[in-house]
This record gives sequence, structure tokens and C-alpha cells, in this order.
Amino acid sequence: MTNQDLAVNLKGVSKKYKLFRSKTDRMKEALHPLKKSFHKEFFALRDIDLQVRRGEILGIVGMNGSGKSTLLKIISGIIPPTSGEVSVSGNVVPLLELGAGFNPEFTGMENIYFYNSILGYSRKQTQEIVDKIIDFAEIGDFIHQPLKTYSSGMKARLSFAVSVNIQPDILILDEVLSVGDELFKRKSYAKIEEFFKAGKTILFVSHSAQSVNQLCSRAVMLVDGRLVLEGPAKFITMNYQKLIFSRPEQKKQLLQEFRTLKPQEDSDDLHIISPQYQEVTEEVFSGNDTYQIKPFLVKNFSPKSTVVTRNVELVLSPVRVETLEGEEVNHIIAGRDYHISYTLSFLENIGYISLGISLTTEKGISVSWRFFPTVEKYFQKSYRNGDSVHVKWKFTCNLMPDNYFIGIVVRRQGEEGGEVAFRASDIQVFKVISEKLVSRGGIYDPDFSMTLK
Repeated sequence: MTNQDLAVNLKGVSKKYKLFRSKTDRMKEALHPLKKSFHKEFFALRDIDLQVRRGEILGIVGMNGSGKSTLLKIISGIIPPTSGEVSVSGNVVPLLELGAGFNPEFTGMENIYFYNSILGYSRKQTQEIVDKIIDFAEIGDFIHQPLKTYSSGMKARLSFAVSVNIQPDILILDEVLSVGDELFKRKSYAKIEEFFKAGKTILFVSHSAQSVNQLCSRAVMLVDGRLVLEGPAKFITMNYQKLIFSRPEQKKQLLQEFRTLKPQEDSDDLHIISPQYQEVTEEVFSGNDTYQIKPFLVKNFSPKSTVVTRNVELVLSPVRVETLEGEEVNHIIAGRDYHISYTLSFLENIGYISLGISLTTEKGISVSWRFFPTVEKYFQKSYRNGDSVHVKWKFTCNLMPDNYFIGIVVRRQGEEGGEVAFRASDIQVFKVISEKLVSRGGIYDPDFSMTLK
């Protein structure tokens, strides 16, 4: 990859701050004749090497205080790094927080011109796009009211509308899609997808794994100011969830594992396909409008992306997809009922538990999830060392033909509320096959029909 292919190129970037216990210590250090130090050094970022290709949507994940916002501010040119090299090619528009760069005393309309002037746009250039900004924001007559009278959702709308309608080469989004109604969120996602198709570069920070999986092809994880993992978006978000659901004493070991953890070379290669898979597929899709077939099992058709979080000692039997007659299958027919079954054997006292299950797409987009009894309620039995429980979930496969991944969760009642005891993402995979040759797509199958009069 040449430098001409890069929109952002960081080499050894660090950002150091001085932390004082009080204002008095700050003054003592400033006035001390011998330059005595009264501060502690804090590194918000340490030795960051990061390359972002032109036209790429890069996801950035990390817990609060991990250095995400500092990294984005350095890329935006808002703050300088303490050390390292920063190379950014193109016009950067940062949308780091709601109303950042806006004046609360100005009206929405005045803030449009004010913010664009900060970015170097003339009044004439802003006039050419002001109608697009107003239409996108959908805040009506409030555009002529002071910003301080806006709700957080209205600020989000205006901020996003201004940023995406000035056609940046690089757009930086920091959790700005977490506020606003659902229709505006979808509108925002669609606008980002539009930028992606136009070859723009986007840096997207979010705590939502689904948002990162949906929008980003690649992601990085920051922990305590260090870049600890990078790879395909789903690979990163699954390991990030493993980190945040792990106990504090396990996190150090996980970070050591991340240093040697490598993603699959092909981000779309999420399962192993046996040699007989293609032969079966060709036989099934042989050209008839309706197939007289049954669900079937293909050996070695299994996930390569499984991530397990284990906070208690237990043994999980292989997770099986079964027909209602108990036959194991992993290629199932849409519209029919099936079971997902497994056995949990506890090797320590776990107490009261609840159980969860989820289905996701290959890109990690949630199809459905469910807890029993609920997330914060538990079965009446207290499970102890040596106990086992056989779990069987029944579901109707109203899914479009594609590959779907199963995840399971065990929560237990803790001293401070519920906590994750065991979590396995992408623990099993199944393929949905349709009996009918019709033009359709998506995830869920509502079984559309049509009449003409």
C-alpha cells in the first residue's frame, strides 16, 4: 500500500498530559525556581501506528478512557500529538460530540454559517448547501431559534446535517448516532453508506457492536491508550465484547492473548465448507420450482469465528440444530420449526441463572435474541457443582436463505445484580434453504403475497 492510497497515516503517535492533584500544585510547578515537578504523567495514547485507506469506513472501539476521542482529535488537527507523525490527506470534518463548534446563543441558521466558516467555507459556499442542511435536519422552525433551546436530539440532527452536507473527504463520527429517533438514525446510516459508495473515508466510534458491524469493513480496539487489536469488524467487536464481559482479573490475560491473536486472512470466510458441500448444493438447486428435500447435515460446516467468555467453570456440550424429531441438521428449510439444543454441566456452584440465545448474520448483525425468564429474573432452582441442565430452544425459521450464527449466554444472580457467567458468540452456524425459487432478499421472510385487480 502506497502513501497515495492512504487517507490517514499515523506512526508512533503518543499524547501525554500532566495531571495535577490541585490548582495549587499546578501553580507551584509553574513558579518553582528549580523547576520542581508536582505532576504525574498520563499517556492518553501510546505509540499508535494506524493506516486508514481512502474510501474505508474504519470502526474504533474501546471502553471509556481508552483514548478514542484523543485519537480522533489528533487526526482532526484539534490537538497536536506529543510525539509521532500524523499524515492526513483530504478535507476532514469532525463530528465529535453534539453541537461541537456551535455557539449556544446563535440560532440554528446562524450556527450553520458559523460552523462552516470555522471549516474554511465562504458564505457563498454555505448558501449553496444551506437548504440541503435544513431539509436533512428536519427541525422545522426551530432553525431560527437559539441552539440553547434545542433538545439533544435536535442538536444531533443539526450537527450531523451540517457535517455530512459539506462533502468532506474524511468524516469523523464519535457516538453521534446514539441520539435521535429511529427514523433519523436510519437516515443517518443511509447517508454514511452513501459516503462509502462515493469513496469517502469515515472513522466511526461507537459502543454498539451492531453499528460497527453494519457500517465498517475493518475496526481497531483501543485499551488504555494502546492499539491492541485490528482486523475485520466482526472479529474486533466479538473480542471487544469478550473483554468487557470478562472479570477484571481476567482482562490482563486477555490483553496478552490479543497480542498473538490474528484474524482470518479472508474476513468473509466465517466457516469451513467440506468437499461434499458443493455437490449437495448443486443437487438441491437443480432447477425445479419446488424442492422435495429435507433438512440435512453437512460435516465440517462449522464456525471459525467463535469467541467464548468464561467467568465460571462449566462444560458445554456441542450446540445442535435439530428437527422436531431430534435429527441433527445444519442446512434447514425456511418456514419450518426446529430446536437448538445443548447441555450445560456446572463444575462450581453458580446459583440462580437465566439463559439467553441470539442469531446473527455473517456480518454480526443481530437477527434476534431472547432471554428466559428475562434478563434480570432467574430460574427458581439454584445450580451447584455437579448439576447439569439440558437446554432446548424451539424456533420457527422465518429467515431468508443465508448463513446464520448462534450465540448463547448464561447469566447468574450476583451480589450487585446480574452478571455474565458464560457467553459464546458464533458457537454454531446453520444455513437456511428456501423451497421456492422466488426473487427475494433480506433477513426476515414475511411470506409476501400479492393480488392484482
